Amino acid sequence: MISTKSRRCSLSSDAVESTKHRDVLIVGAGPSGLMMAAQLLRFGVQPKIIDAKRGPDRASKAIAVQARSLELFRQMGLADRLLEAGMPCYGIQVQGQRRPLGKVDFARMENPDTAFPFLHIVGQDRTEKLLLARLTEKACPVDWETRLVSLRQDDNGVQVVLEHEGAAERWACRWLIGADGAGSMVRECLGIRFEGRRYDGRFFLADVVIRDGHHRHVHFFVRERALLGIFPFNGQGRYRIVGELPDDLAQQRQLAYGDVKLVVDRALGFELPVTQCLWISGFSMHRRTAEQFSRQRCFLVGDAAHVHSPVGGQGMNTGLQDAANLAWKLAGVLQGRMATKVLHSYQLERMPVAREVSETTDRALRLLTGVPRWLRPLREVLLAKGLGFLAAKTGRLRKVFGRMAQLDVHYRRSALTVHHATDSGVRAGDRLPFIAVFDEKTKTHTDLHRWCEKPGFILLVLGTISHHQLNVIGQWVRQRYPRQMHLYYLPFSANNQRVFDIFAVKPTGTKTVLIRPDMYIAYINDMLNMGLIDTYMEGVLGWQGGPMDG
Repeated sequence: MISTKSRRCSLSSDAVESTKHRDVLIVGAGPSGLMMAAQLLRFGVQPKIIDAKRGPDRASKAIAVQARSLELFRQMGLADRLLEAGMPCYGIQVQGQRRPLGKVDFARMENPDTAFPFLHIVGQDRTEKLLLARLTEKACPVDWETRLVSLRQDDNGVQVVLEHEGAAERWACRWLIGADGAGSMVRECLGIRFEGRRYDGRFFLADVVIRDGHHRHVHFFVRERALLGIFPFNGQGRYRIVGELPDDLAQQRQLAYGDVKLVVDRALGFELPVTQCLWISGFSMHRRTAEQFSRQRCFLVGDAAHVHSPVGGQGMNTGLQDAANLAWKLAGVLQGRMATKVLHSYQLERMPVAREVSETTDRALRLLTGVPRWLRPLREVLLAKGLGFLAAKTGRLRKVFGRMAQLDVHYRRSALTVHHATDSGVRAGDRLPFIAVFDEKTKTHTDLHRWCEKPGFILLVLGTISHHQLNVIGQWVRQRYPRQMHLYYLPFSANNQRVFDIFAVKPTGTKTVLIRPDMYIAYINDMLNMGLIDTYMEGVLGWQGGPMDG
């Protein structure tokens, strides 16, 4: 048993109510916590979600939504609304001390492996607002001004004390999610170390309006004495400026744009025509990873589990993917369909991703800010050569974009991954590729990701099978996995040759692909064998049936 008490608080002794119950308690209503709640609701689980803040954040904070996160929003039916709230950015331009160092143009990518071949710029407040609206639609409001005071857990569940308006509330839940940020109270209560360090220096970010500003590329200015990033926000003059504070401003708690104007103008080499500063804040950068992402019945997601340099716009997106990875597994266990052992895969799959993101962003930050002044001309040479290398071939650009956009994250070594194909460029554990499809049955154009919009597993059969085989497998899916598995069959045709090429399906062959609810490939086989699929579902997942969507 774990029993941990938290910081002291003043509570009315006569205000402690009798214990209330909920299957899942989510602590923290930032992007990761809201996504966790929205995903659980998608699978038929009604969580309780709390946050110590008075209400939703009004600051834009994290503004980069990567392609993989947009795919997740699309699966939930929310991508169009998120796209309307922001602006796509199709490239990055880098300016050195005296010359342009190069640019990355995402629009040059051939056959991009996503419906979203760009970086989407939208304020975190708008992203959260969209998720909050989904929770409201599903009758799952956030309990604001409610904080975790203590937690105790055993093999049967988690008991917590919450504080709301000075009164204590006792709650019991079967599982608890810590999505309460870098200063996580859940992590502290669990006694999980948050290992890492704080970077030297202090930085600022400012949301401003620039006269006659209509750029759609991110601009980085890499100078000998300064580093500055300018991000277009809405195509109508609003921008995000990020830079390093000089020593004389590093300790200043409250900033105004006038304080950093000289820093900005020096870095640019000209006066930036800022007409309005909407928001400005100073911040420090940290690189830390929790020693564990779970302990017994408690899990950490998002910044509660990992924080790192904001270079590359990875932080919020990594947290959103944490939630997508955990939610379907937790729903399956709660609804009695899957064995508890499935939950062990959360840490095993997501911790390596968090560590890789931390390493990559650390290297990028050190290249940009950690170079001694006498070596900075060499930094320009390296950046120019690197950008030129990327621009030379679209295949290289696609690979780098895939990493930045988190499209190349895979779980090939996961205990939930089974690969029985002898010849396949795509392997079990990979994210399902984005491939356009002509649906021979409905005679309509779609794509593989569209087929994943229903909650549950997707069984994709590619190649040559008889009508009798198709009828048999259709009946088997309906009887064995009603509402839990959805069957799609794609016969050979010239219209879909790219699908068969990517999955390496021979003209007379067959390939069976089982896709997880988070659009990662669980199982691939060169044959269609229902018994082997049953073996996977029962042996690997501990499948026992039950409704997928409640």
